Amino acid sequence: MLLRWFKWLRRNRLPAAYRPGVTLLRLRQDLSVDCQLIGQSTLACVMSDGLAFLVREHTESLFLSHIVSCEFCMPVPLMPDVIKTGRIVIRHTGNLRRLGTVCLVVGRDDGSLAAIASQLQNDRALQAALLSLDFRRCELRYEDEGWQFCIEHYGASEVVSRMPPLRRYIRLITEQRQVLLQSLRACHALFIR
Repeated sequence: MLLRWFKWLRRNRLPAAYRPGVTLLRLRQDLSVDCQLIGQSTLACVMSDGLAFLVREHTESLFLSHIVSCEFCMPVPLMPDVIKTGRIVIRHTGNLRRLGTVCLVVGRDDGSLAAIASQLQNDRALQAALLSLDFRRCELRYEDEGWQFCIEHYGASEVVSRMPPLRRYIRLITEQRQVLLQSLRACHALFIR
């Protein structure tokens, strides 16, 4: 009974103080690329070299507060015979200092995702960019639009607290913006070859 009550309490509701699109408008100033707001919580961006990606807002509810984070997603042209389930999770290695990155296949795989994970792991340009990038989540996953390379950065987020009243935007600093865009370019270049 108590577990059912907690599930009801945590159902997919937006936080009370959430303002859709406000974090994206602040991020738009930090990005320095051509961006257009699509709907309330999605930003379509195009870099100077023509590479396009989407930025989506996500909320994470905490006790009397919430975090609005931005996820950068870029379509990846994979072969049509690649399995349509599962995902590849990329994370940093090392406890105190970053030593590298590792690519892990999560979910069902027929061997095609393991081959793609190996490509991601062995690409020097992508690994160099990801090593200096501060991300919460980085993964290659299948969505309705196809395969997407998605990065959720620590910056480009907003922390909102109701007690004490606080609303703070965490900027995407210039160095991290450059490395983030470089990561998207490197992943795109890897699968275009």
